[in-house]
Amino acid sequence: MFYLVLGQLKEFWYAYILAIVCLFFTHLIQSYIPEYAKELAELVSGDGIKISIFDFFLMAVGIVLFRTSSRLLFFWPARVLEKNLRAEMLTRLENTPPVRYISFSSGQLFQIINNDFDQIRALIGFVFLQLGNIVIALSIIIPKIVLFEARLLFALLPLFFGFLIFSFVVGRRRIFFKRAQDMQGELQNYIMESYNGKDTIKNFNSEESFIDLFSEYSMRELYNFYKAGRGLAWARPIIPFVVGLSLLWGAYIVHDLNLGTGYLILFSGFVFLLLEPFIYVSWIGVIGVRASVSWKRIVFLLKTIGKESFLEKRLYSLNHDVQKSESEKMLKVLFWDKELPISMKISCWTALVGKTGCGKTEVLYQLASVLKMKGGKVSLVSQNPYLYNDTVYNNIFLGRVATEEEKELACKFLELVGLDYIAQDRQALFDLEVGENGKKLSGGQAKRLALVRSLLEDSDYFLWDDPFSAVDVILEKDIIGRVMNEFAMKNKTFILTSHRVSTIRFCDRIIFLDKMEGITECGVTNKLLNSKTRTHAFFKNQLV
Repeated sequence: MFYLVLGQLKEFWYAYILAIVCLFFTHLIQSYIPEYAKELAELVSGDGIKISIFDFFLMAVGIVLFRTSSRLLFFWPARVLEKNLRAEMLTRLENTPPVRYISFSSGQLFQIINNDFDQIRALIGFVFLQLGNIVIALSIIIPKIVLFEARLLFALLPLFFGFLIFSFVVGRRRIFFKRAQDMQGELQNYIMESYNGKDTIKNFNSEESFIDLFSEYSMRELYNFYKAGRGLAWARPIIPFVVGLSLLWGAYIVHDLNLGTGYLILFSGFVFLLLEPFIYVSWIGVIGVRASVSWKRIVFLLKTIGKESFLEKRLYSLNHDVQKSESEKMLKVLFWDKELPISMKISCWTALVGKTGCGKTEVLYQLASVLKMKGGKVSLVSQNPYLYNDTVYNNIFLGRVATEEEKELACKFLELVGLDYIAQDRQALFDLEVGENGKKLSGGQAKRLALVRSLLEDSDYFLWDDPFSAVDVILEKDIIGRVMNEFAMKNKTFILTSHRVSTIRFCDRIIFLDKMEGITECGVTNKLLNSKTRTHAFFKNQLV
């Protein structure tokens, strides 16, 4: 956090200097208000001088101008910092194998990227502002009080000690702020899950379990926010109490020294000018506690995605022949044996096959992570790919501006997978809104649109998880045949998982996986399908 603050000061030094100048003139102008109030009181008693209304107008304009400018100059760099931190975190997540942060739910990731970074922004902007506020206010007001009557400074002691006590009480509620923020992330995740749960027939009209979980976590969140806020509620009365003590003490000093009513008004004005920055400074404790909790959560995520996952460490050890269990041998063969078609240098079509639950999808995801770590350009299409709540065009090109040649190629791919008929012409097809996660399309249409997106990527490796489960064998044959022969994909490596023999026949090689034994067979497709092999028996039993 220290280096973050230091970097912020270094980058935006000019903004902070201007902000401090504005704060100085704000407090300088405000410091004349108690003096004018004193003179007004003496004017009423016949001892003062006449004050120009125009002076008050100029003071008001100056206060509004400099006060507003100081806040803008403090908060603008903090907003820029928040934007940069979020972009940096998203970049790191994008370039990190998902297996590293698999323990973080979507709700928790959202909580960190959205709310926790917002707390850091509040700390940087608010704290810088209020620390500058109190330092400049004291540097201007204290000398003026000393100039009028130095003994009045003693009357400010209750104010100082009261704010210290307030900050201490708030700081002791840190653990409850953390629990509340954790619960907020879990609550957001259950909201997401409740919504996504409607995708299944089973839960479409049966949401009681989700609602129960939502209610339970919502109550936990409220309880922790209550515990966090209870100390704050108990500490709040301290502020008006110490203000009252300071005013009474000041009144006693004015009376004891026989200074007159004007001095009491003067001192009261200075107390209320100090009250605003001190009230906000006391809130530094609240914001500081929340930000410290948020910072720990952010750092924990950064450390998590920065460390090698258990899988990556295991694969590294496999590469050095340290661990040799059966399942680990399977990964070693998949990722490093040069004679297999998954080698970084060989381009062909490979099929991962095996019974349901043997780990085909897991191996495909692991392979994608390893290839990416090795510098390969990888395009992965999962069984349930995500589509953004945007147009077909933006889902295909993911926000980048496509060339006319790329658009023509996209149209050919859309026609190839049978999506050209869902709109009357090319522009209408590109402009078609697919809805959140493609809910305006059927499941098969969404999967085929993801395949088009994958094919348009300049990748060396295309990893598709059961890509043709939602198309008939005729369309499947057309897609694979044309991708192989017409679209300059001969130098690309395709790795598929599938249960369908119609898909497998198009592949050059087959790797047969077993949950307990790992790789049991690996070889040329024709050989494995047309001889007495486990692969042959597997598909023969399917036909039966």
